[in-house]
Amino acid sequence: MRKERIILITIFLFGFLVRIWLVGRYPPLLWDEAALGYNAYSILKTGRDEYGQLLPFIFKSFGDYKPGLYVYLTLPFVVLLGLNELAIRLPSVILGSLTSVFLYLLVKEIFEDTKIAFWSALTLTFLPWSIHFSRGAWEANVMTALLTLGSYLLVRSRKLKFKLEEVKVKNLSNKFLFLSLGCFFLALLTYQGAKMLVPLILIGLFLFFKQFNFQFLISASASERISIILLGILIVAWYLFSFSGPAKNRLKVMSLLSYRRPESEIKTILDEDRLSEKNWHFYLFHHEGLYFLRGFLTRYFNHLSPRFLAFDGDWNNPRHSAPYFGMVGHVNLILLLIGLARFLSQRHKFSEYFFLYWLVIAPLPAALSRDIVSGVRSLPMVIPLSFFIGYGIERILKLKLEFKFKEVRSKKFKLRLLILKYAQFIVRYSKYTILIFLILDFIYWADLYFVHMVKRKPKDWLYGYKDAIKFVQEYKSRTDKVVFTDFYGQPYIYYLFYSQYSPQEYQRQARLIENQFGDVGRVEKINNIFFGPVDRAKAESCRHCLVIFSQDEILRSGIDKDPQFFAQLKPLGEINNNQVMFYGLKILD
Repeated sequence: MRKERIILITIFLFGFLVRIWLVGRYPPLLWDEAALGYNAYSILKTGRDEYGQLLPFIFKSFGDYKPGLYVYLTLPFVVLLGLNELAIRLPSVILGSLTSVFLYLLVKEIFEDTKIAFWSALTLTFLPWSIHFSRGAWEANVMTALLTLGSYLLVRSRKLKFKLEEVKVKNLSNKFLFLSLGCFFLALLTYQGAKMLVPLILIGLFLFFKQFNFQFLISASASERISIILLGILIVAWYLFSFSGPAKNRLKVMSLLSYRRPESEIKTILDEDRLSEKNWHFYLFHHEGLYFLRGFLTRYFNHLSPRFLAFDGDWNNPRHSAPYFGMVGHVNLILLLIGLARFLSQRHKFSEYFFLYWLVIAPLPAALSRDIVSGVRSLPMVIPLSFFIGYGIERILKLKLEFKFKEVRSKKFKLRLLILKYAQFIVRYSKYTILIFLILDFIYWADLYFVHMVKRKPKDWLYGYKDAIKFVQEYKSRTDKVVFTDFYGQPYIYYLFYSQYSPQEYQRQARLIENQFGDVGRVEKINNIFFGPVDRAKAESCRHCLVIFSQDEILRSGIDKDPQFFAQLKPLGEINNNQVMFYGLKILD
């Protein structure tokens, strides 16, 4: 037991170190992180969010209506460290590190094998996909931790109840049960994808573990039954609340089913086949349902493809992975295939197929969204993937090759003998071989992540906002007006975050202009700071003001080709090869 605790503490510390290193400075702060942080700051100062809502469960933010658990998890860190990047990201860093521990406990509970549990946990600790989303304020990372912990607690509670019948064990079993249900409920308050995954994982637990039945309701006390019923009511109420009113708009915008096939495509099909939409041929081969099914299956299998897992990662959004590298990596993909092959080739208890079930359902929220692939919505895949990679490592290390060699003069046999000896050598030292290749692959990913990722796509990473806000802070008191570009989106939240703008002041003037299509909205003004498109004409007509251009607006306006005007601009957010993301113009006369 003591040895196991040392192992778990070591796994956590390794995971924490690799996730905490430079996390306060790298990568740059994203919109959603700034929004989560400022709303936590606003709750701390006033008890209300940026729009003045008292302790909400769902935060309006940009009009995307974020489930609010992450905001509340951030509060103690903002108290201790102030409003900064480190404070906002620490909940994700800590829970991302703990997820490896939760996975160890879950695998051990299901398989009763500490070696498989250890390799699974160690895999998750150094898995690029997990590290990437643990180093930012990603709500999906917290959801993944809660789903894993909730699954472990639920399995543990049922095993305790049906193995032993002592009163103390029953009480402990019920405590695990309530903690588990609490974790699943909190997961619902964390991320939109949990609305689908929570019920699916609960269904899986009840299907795969015969210990689950409703006898605990019979043996439970009145207070315990009331607690379960109240929790059930809360969950149902949460679903009803989150699928109604303005909060449902975000789900509608992101849903694959909200995007019908273009009319031009339908017309092309009809013209080519000389059909009408009521024709049986069109209904059979070109029906709208088939269009959605094809879109769903394409998105689903994209998340299981080698391109996504090993080579390109999330090619749809550069913020979700390091460039030129998959979500799990090259060596891990090979180990994953070995682990899956070995697992499927052997007989297991029915309950041990739970991780295979988790792997099947994990891509569903991403497959039903509008994006062709998504590293964040499919993040819970890291749990079953880490298990199968760990399973593959454990089976390789157990593999032994023993041969009895006889002296034979045949050259053909000598060649076979040489090959067999070489194979025996490889197997004997396989753990060192695997370790070396895993380390090399990890170093390659770390170089891409820490050195090249932001430099390659600085616009996607919203690099330079911090420098631009610092420039505004320095000169705004000496000007009548500030015009700040919104070309890269949501500049207002960066101003609120980095200036630590008074929440009381902002709540009196907060006004979000809603997007008519249901996507994120925009804020146009905070005091004398105006957010919107900027061009040369607007800048030249401005007197005694400060203007912040984006790099794209500079290039599109041709300002860079006018040396006299361009020389007046101050570069802000320089990153590499003299690439500048923002330019400041001071018009103080």
